[in-house]
Amino acid sequence: MRRFLSIVKTTALEALSEPLALLLTVSAMTFAALVPAMHYHQFGESSRMARDAGFSALFMFGAAYSIFMTVKGVRREIESGTISMAFAHGVSRRAFFLSKAAGSYAAFLVFAFTLIPLSLTAVNGAEIGGRVAMSTGSVARMWGPSLSIAVAAIVASLFAGAVADRFFRCRFVPSASLCALAISVAGMFYRPDFREIARLAPAFAALLMPPAVFTLVAAASAFRWKANAAAGISVLVFALWLPLLGNYYLSDALSHGGKVSWLYAAASLAALLPLAAAAAIAGIWTLEGKDITGER
Repeated sequence: MRRFLSIVKTTALEALSEPLALLLTVSAMTFAALVPAMHYHQFGESSRMARDAGFSALFMFGAAYSIFMTVKGVRREIESGTISMAFAHGVSRRAFFLSKAAGSYAAFLVFAFTLIPLSLTAVNGAEIGGRVAMSTGSVARMWGPSLSIAVAAIVASLFAGAVADRFFRCRFVPSASLCALAISVAGMFYRPDFREIARLAPAFAALLMPPAVFTLVAAASAFRWKANAAAGISVLVFALWLPLLGNYYLSDALSHGGKVSWLYAAASLAALLPLAAAAAIAGIWTLEGKDITGER
Protein backbone atom coordinates (compact mmCIF):
# COMPACT_ATOMS: atom_id res chain seq x y z
CA MET A 1 0.00 0.00 0.00
CA ARG A 2 2.87 2.39 0.80
CA ARG A 3 4.36 1.91 -2.65
CA PHE A 4 0.95 2.32 -4.25
CA LEU A 5 0.39 5.63 -2.46
CA SER A 6 3.92 6.74 -3.29
CA ILE A 7 3.26 6.23 -7.02
CA VAL A 8 -0.07 8.06 -6.73
CA LYS A 9 1.64 11.03 -5.04
CA THR A 10 4.54 11.10 -7.49
CA THR A 11 2.23 10.89 -10.49
CA ALA A 12 0.03 13.72 -9.21
CA LEU A 13 3.03 15.97 -8.51
CA GLU A 14 4.54 15.24 -11.92
CA ALA A 15 1.24 16.13 -13.62
CA LEU A 16 0.97 19.36 -11.64
CA SER A 17 4.53 20.22 -12.72
CA GLU A 18 3.69 20.03 -16.41
CA PRO A 19 3.47 23.42 -18.18
CA LEU A 20 0.48 22.10 -20.13
CA ALA A 21 -1.35 21.51 -16.83
CA LEU A 22 -0.91 25.14 -15.83
CA LEU A 23 -1.89 26.32 -19.32
CA LEU A 24 -5.13 24.33 -19.19
CA THR A 25 -5.86 25.54 -15.67
CA VAL A 26 -5.29 29.21 -16.48
CA SER A 27 -7.26 28.91 -19.72
CA ALA A 28 -10.23 27.33 -17.92
CA MET A 29 -10.11 29.95 -15.16
CA THR A 30 -9.96 32.77 -17.71
CA PHE A 31 -12.94 31.35 -19.58
CA ALA A 32 -15.00 30.95 -16.41
CA ALA A 33 -14.08 34.42 -15.12
CA LEU A 34 -14.34 36.55 -18.25
CA VAL A 35 -17.24 35.07 -20.22
CA PRO A 36 -19.82 36.18 -17.59
CA ALA A 37 -18.28 39.66 -17.56
CA MET A 38 -18.81 40.07 -21.30
CA HIS A 39 -22.51 39.21 -21.63
CA TYR A 40 -25.19 41.77 -22.44
CA HIS A 41 -28.24 39.56 -21.95
CA GLN A 42 -29.53 37.70 -18.93
CA PHE A 43 -31.80 35.28 -20.81
CA GLY A 44 -34.22 35.48 -17.89
CA GLU A 45 -31.56 34.61 -15.32
CA SER A 46 -28.77 36.86 -14.10
CA SER A 47 -26.40 33.99 -13.31
CA ARG A 48 -27.14 31.68 -16.26
CA MET A 49 -24.15 32.81 -18.32
CA ALA A 50 -21.76 32.48 -15.37
CA ARG A 51 -23.11 29.05 -14.49
CA ASP A 52 -22.84 27.83 -18.08
CA ALA A 53 -19.29 29.18 -18.37
CA GLY A 54 -18.23 27.33 -15.23
CA PHE A 55 -19.83 24.06 -16.32
CA SER A 56 -18.40 24.35 -19.83
CA ALA A 57 -14.90 25.08 -18.55
CA LEU A 58 -14.96 22.09 -16.22
CA PHE A 59 -16.57 19.89 -18.87
CA MET A 60 -14.23 20.63 -21.80
CA PHE A 61 -10.96 21.68 -20.17
CA GLY A 62 -11.41 18.94 -17.58
CA ALA A 63 -11.67 16.28 -20.26
CA ALA A 64 -8.54 17.64 -21.97
CA TYR A 65 -6.69 17.80 -18.64
CA SER A 66 -7.50 14.24 -17.62
CA ILE A 67 -6.64 12.80 -21.03
CA PHE A 68 -3.43 14.64 -21.86
CA MET A 69 -1.94 14.60 -18.36
CA THR A 70 -2.56 10.87 -18.07
CA VAL A 71 -1.03 10.09 -21.46
CA LYS A 72 2.05 12.22 -20.72
CA GLY A 73 2.52 10.62 -17.31
CA VAL A 74 2.27 7.04 -18.54
CA ARG A 75 4.46 7.58 -21.60
CA ARG A 76 7.11 9.29 -19.45
CA GLU A 77 7.32 6.19 -17.26
CA ILE A 78 7.65 3.87 -20.25
CA GLU A 79 10.09 5.91 -22.31
CA SER A 80 12.36 6.75 -19.37
CA GLY A 81 12.45 3.14 -18.21
CA THR A 82 11.37 3.95 -14.65
CA ILE A 83 8.44 1.56 -15.00
CA SER A 84 10.90 -1.34 -14.99
CA MET A 85 12.38 -0.06 -11.74
CA ALA A 86 8.92 -0.06 -10.17
CA PHE A 87 8.38 -3.67 -11.20
CA ALA A 88 11.83 -4.60 -9.90
CA HIS A 89 10.84 -3.26 -6.47
CA GLY A 90 7.87 -5.57 -6.22
CA VAL A 91 5.08 -3.37 -7.58
CA SER A 92 2.61 -5.51 -9.49
CA ARG A 93 1.46 -4.43 -12.93
CA ARG A 94 -2.12 -4.21 -11.72
CA ALA A 95 -1.15 -1.93 -8.82
CA PHE A 96 1.04 0.16 -11.09
CA PHE A 97 -1.75 0.77 -13.59
CA LEU A 98 -4.27 1.68 -10.90
CA SER A 99 -1.83 3.94 -9.06
CA LYS A 100 -0.90 5.83 -12.24
CA ALA A 101 -4.58 6.36 -13.05
CA ALA A 102 -5.35 7.41 -9.46
CA GLY A 103 -2.44 9.87 -9.44
CA SER A 104 -3.55 11.45 -12.71
CA TYR A 105 -7.09 11.78 -11.40
CA ALA A 106 -5.79 13.36 -8.18
CA ALA A 107 -4.06 16.02 -10.31
CA PHE A 108 -7.34 16.56 -12.16
CA LEU A 109 -9.09 17.12 -8.83
CA VAL A 110 -6.64 19.92 -8.03
CA PHE A 111 -7.61 21.47 -11.36
CA ALA A 112 -11.32 20.97 -10.65
CA PHE A 113 -11.23 22.34 -7.11
CA THR A 114 -9.42 25.40 -8.42
CA LEU A 115 -12.01 26.01 -11.11
CA ILE A 116 -15.20 25.25 -9.16
CA PRO A 117 -14.76 27.89 -6.42
CA LEU A 118 -13.83 30.47 -9.05
CA SER A 119 -16.98 29.55 -11.00
CA LEU A 120 -19.08 29.91 -7.84
CA THR A 121 -17.54 33.35 -7.28
CA ALA A 122 -18.51 34.28 -10.84
CA VAL A 123 -22.07 33.00 -10.33
CA ASN A 124 -22.40 35.01 -7.13
CA GLY A 125 -21.02 38.10 -8.84
CA ALA A 126 -23.47 37.68 -11.72
CA GLU A 127 -26.38 37.39 -9.28
CA ILE A 128 -25.37 40.57 -7.47
CA GLY A 129 -24.71 42.33 -10.78
CA GLY A 130 -28.16 41.33 -11.99
CA ARG A 131 -29.81 42.79 -8.90
CA VAL A 132 -27.83 46.01 -9.28
CA ALA A 133 -28.88 46.23 -12.94
CA MET A 134 -32.55 45.77 -12.06
CA SER A 135 -32.43 48.50 -9.44
CA THR A 136 -30.53 51.00 -11.60
CA GLY A 137 -31.77 50.14 -15.07
CA SER A 138 -28.24 49.57 -16.32
CA VAL A 139 -26.83 46.67 -18.37
CA ALA A 140 -26.35 43.55 -16.28
CA ARG A 141 -22.71 42.87 -15.52
CA MET A 142 -20.75 40.81 -13.05
CA TRP A 143 -20.33 42.58 -9.73
CA GLY A 144 -16.95 44.33 -9.66
CA PRO A 145 -15.44 42.76 -6.50
CA SER A 146 -16.31 39.23 -7.69
CA LEU A 147 -14.71 39.91 -11.06
CA SER A 148 -11.64 41.31 -9.30
CA ILE A 149 -11.32 38.18 -7.16
CA ALA A 150 -11.63 35.92 -10.21
CA VAL A 151 -8.99 37.85 -12.13
CA ALA A 152 -6.73 38.01 -9.06
CA ALA A 153 -6.87 34.23 -8.74
CA ILE A 154 -5.31 34.06 -12.20
CA VAL A 155 -2.82 36.92 -12.11
CA ALA A 156 -1.73 36.64 -8.47
CA SER A 157 -1.13 32.90 -8.76
CA LEU A 158 1.23 33.39 -11.69
CA PHE A 159 3.03 36.18 -9.83
CA ALA A 160 3.29 34.04 -6.68
CA GLY A 161 4.67 31.15 -8.73
CA ALA A 162 7.31 33.43 -10.22
CA VAL A 163 8.29 34.75 -6.76
CA ALA A 164 8.48 31.21 -5.35
CA ASP A 165 10.66 30.13 -8.26
CA ARG A 166 12.95 33.16 -8.08
CA PHE A 167 13.47 33.54 -4.35
CA PHE A 168 12.57 30.21 -2.74
CA ARG A 169 13.72 27.75 -5.42
CA CYS A 170 10.25 26.26 -5.72
CA ARG A 171 9.21 25.18 -9.19
CA PHE A 172 7.07 27.74 -10.98
CA VAL A 173 4.32 25.51 -12.40
CA PRO A 174 3.27 23.58 -9.26
CA SER A 175 3.68 26.71 -7.10
CA ALA A 176 1.41 28.72 -9.40
CA SER A 177 -1.13 25.87 -9.55
CA LEU A 178 -1.36 25.53 -5.77
CA CYS A 179 -1.55 29.32 -5.32
CA ALA A 180 -4.42 29.43 -7.82
CA LEU A 181 -6.19 26.74 -5.79
CA ALA A 182 -5.71 28.65 -2.52
CA ILE A 183 -6.80 32.03 -3.90
CA SER A 184 -9.79 30.56 -5.71
CA VAL A 185 -11.05 28.79 -2.59
CA ALA A 186 -10.46 31.83 -0.38
CA GLY A 187 -12.21 34.14 -2.86
CA MET A 188 -15.35 32.03 -2.82
CA PHE A 189 -15.95 33.07 0.81
CA TYR A 190 -16.18 36.78 0.09
CA ARG A 191 -19.88 37.55 0.60
CA PRO A 192 -20.87 33.97 -0.31
CA ASP A 193 -24.38 32.79 -1.07
CA PHE A 194 -24.33 29.41 0.65
CA ARG A 195 -27.78 28.47 -0.60
CA GLU A 196 -26.62 28.90 -4.19
CA ILE A 197 -23.43 26.97 -3.48
CA ALA A 198 -25.49 24.10 -2.04
CA ARG A 199 -27.82 24.20 -5.06
CA LEU A 200 -24.96 23.97 -7.55
CA ALA A 201 -22.77 21.50 -5.65
CA PRO A 202 -24.43 18.26 -6.90
CA ALA A 203 -24.20 19.44 -10.52
CA PHE A 204 -20.50 20.22 -10.18
CA ALA A 205 -19.99 16.88 -8.42
CA ALA A 206 -21.58 15.09 -11.36
CA LEU A 207 -19.07 16.70 -13.71
CA LEU A 208 -16.18 15.31 -11.66
CA MET A 209 -17.16 11.77 -12.60
CA PRO A 210 -16.62 11.40 -16.39
CA PRO A 211 -12.93 12.43 -16.20
CA ALA A 212 -12.33 9.35 -14.04
CA VAL A 213 -13.34 7.20 -17.02
CA PHE A 214 -11.30 9.33 -19.44
CA THR A 215 -8.28 8.91 -17.15
CA LEU A 216 -8.61 5.12 -17.20
CA VAL A 217 -9.13 5.06 -20.98
CA ALA A 218 -6.13 7.33 -21.51
CA ALA A 219 -3.95 5.18 -19.22
CA ALA A 220 -5.00 1.97 -20.98
CA SER A 221 -4.35 3.55 -24.38
CA ALA A 222 -0.97 4.97 -23.37
CA PHE A 223 0.27 1.59 -22.19
CA ARG A 224 -0.68 0.15 -25.57
CA TRP A 225 0.20 2.92 -28.05
CA LYS A 226 2.50 5.91 -28.45
CA ALA A 227 1.46 9.30 -27.06
CA ASN A 228 -0.21 10.77 -30.15
CA ALA A 229 -2.19 7.62 -30.90
CA ALA A 230 -3.20 7.17 -27.25
CA ALA A 231 -4.39 10.76 -26.98
CA GLY A 232 -6.26 10.46 -30.28
CA ILE A 233 -8.05 7.30 -29.18
CA SER A 234 -8.99 8.87 -25.84
CA VAL A 235 -10.36 11.98 -27.54
CA LEU A 236 -12.33 9.74 -29.92
CA VAL A 237 -13.87 7.93 -26.94
CA PHE A 238 -14.80 11.32 -25.49
CA ALA A 239 -16.39 12.42 -28.78
CA LEU A 240 -18.36 9.19 -29.16
CA TRP A 241 -19.58 9.49 -25.59
CA LEU A 242 -20.79 13.08 -25.91
CA PRO A 243 -24.49 12.13 -26.35
CA LEU A 244 -24.41 10.38 -22.97
CA LEU A 245 -22.49 13.18 -21.27
CA GLY A 246 -25.59 15.37 -21.40
CA ASN A 247 -26.70 13.43 -18.32
CA TYR A 248 -23.78 15.00 -16.43
CA TYR A 249 -23.99 18.53 -17.87
CA LEU A 250 -26.91 19.72 -15.75
CA SER A 251 -27.16 23.42 -16.53
CA ASP A 252 -30.72 23.21 -17.87
CA ALA A 253 -31.86 21.35 -14.75
CA LEU A 254 -30.79 24.33 -12.65
CA SER A 255 -32.60 26.95 -14.73
CA HIS A 256 -35.12 29.21 -12.99
CA GLY A 257 -34.35 27.92 -9.51
CA GLY A 258 -34.27 24.23 -10.38
CA LYS A 259 -32.33 21.74 -8.30
CA VAL A 260 -30.22 18.63 -8.83
CA SER A 261 -30.40 16.13 -5.99
CA TRP A 262 -27.44 14.30 -4.50
CA LEU A 263 -29.37 11.11 -5.24
CA TYR A 264 -29.12 11.94 -8.95
CA ALA A 265 -25.39 12.57 -8.58
CA ALA A 266 -25.01 9.19 -6.86
CA ALA A 267 -26.98 7.50 -9.64
CA SER A 268 -24.71 9.20 -12.18
CA LEU A 269 -21.69 7.75 -10.42
CA ALA A 270 -23.24 4.28 -10.38
CA ALA A 271 -23.89 4.50 -14.12
CA LEU A 272 -20.18 5.13 -14.73
CA LEU A 273 -18.90 2.21 -12.70
CA PRO A 274 -19.26 -0.45 -15.45
CA LEU A 275 -17.45 1.80 -17.95
CA ALA A 276 -14.69 2.59 -15.46
CA ALA A 277 -14.32 -1.10 -14.60
CA ALA A 278 -14.13 -2.06 -18.28
CA ALA A 279 -11.44 0.54 -18.95
CA ALA A 280 -9.46 -0.58 -15.89
CA ILE A 281 -9.68 -4.26 -16.88
CA ALA A 282 -8.59 -3.45 -20.44
CA GLY A 283 -5.63 -1.42 -19.18
CA ILE A 284 -4.50 -4.06 -16.69
CA TRP A 285 -4.86 -6.79 -19.29
CA THR A 286 -2.80 -4.75 -21.77
CA LEU A 287 -0.06 -4.04 -19.23
CA GLU A 288 0.07 -7.64 -17.99
CA GLY A 289 0.85 -8.93 -21.48
CA LYS A 290 3.18 -6.17 -22.64
CA ASP A 291 6.95 -6.21 -22.94
CA ILE A 292 7.72 -2.77 -21.50
CA THR A 293 11.48 -2.94 -21.99
CA GLY A 294 11.06 -3.10 -25.75
CA GLU A 295 9.70 0.45 -25.83
CA ARG A 296 12.60 2.28 -24.22
